Amino acid sequence: MISAMEDTGTLQALTLLGKAGRVDARRALVLRTVSNFDREAPGTTSVQSLQSMGLRQYSAYLPAIDTAQIVGSRVVHYIVEHWNDLEQALPRVK
Repeated sequence: MISAMEDTGTLQALTLLGKAGRVDARRALVLRTVSNFDREAPGTTSVQSLQSMGLRQYSAYLPAIDTAQIVGSRVVHYIVEHWNDLEQALPRVK
């Protein structure tokens, strides 16, 4: 379960920019990783849970960063490697 909705606002902005001819929103890629739980642990309140989480103190912060780098770098390398084909056409999922 991922609770944040930042991608919704970003995609809405890209959609509007697409209608204005500024971007191709079909080329957006959302890469989400999970760095913390969306609910407090049993026996704690929501406030206690939030107070225990400071910057870089989320339960899965470092694994989330590592995962984003691993997956994101593969995507970027693929796009760069195949740019002659992808410049004019969208990638196809197999």
